Amino acid sequence: MIVSEADLMAAVTRDRAAGKRIGLVTLAFDLLKIGDVRAVQAAAGQSDRLVVALLDDAAAHVISTADRAEIAASLRGVDYVIVCAPDRIDALAALLMPDVRA
Repeated sequence: MIVSEADLMAAVTRDRAAGKRIGLVTLAFDLLKIGDVRAVQAAAGQSDRLVVALLDDAAAHVISTADRAEIAASLRGVDYVIVCAPDRIDALAALLMPDVRA
């Protein structure tokens, strides 16, 4: 599910209250590579809820940000996708306090 920061924080708060382990993976793909998929699956295997922070950077991408977010959301094990500026990743991680970070 592609979410806003406010919706993500509400969901993670509920998940933590239910005792779920939170994972965070940062992706910046244009064309998804097997290494990206393996990193996501490894993090998913170590967490109960997995957040993908999809970098929305200034680079010219072949695939639009919206399409990349949809692709990321379709990966097995991904629960939440948030589109994030590269300079916001550390702040997002500080808010989420993930148990797993890849």
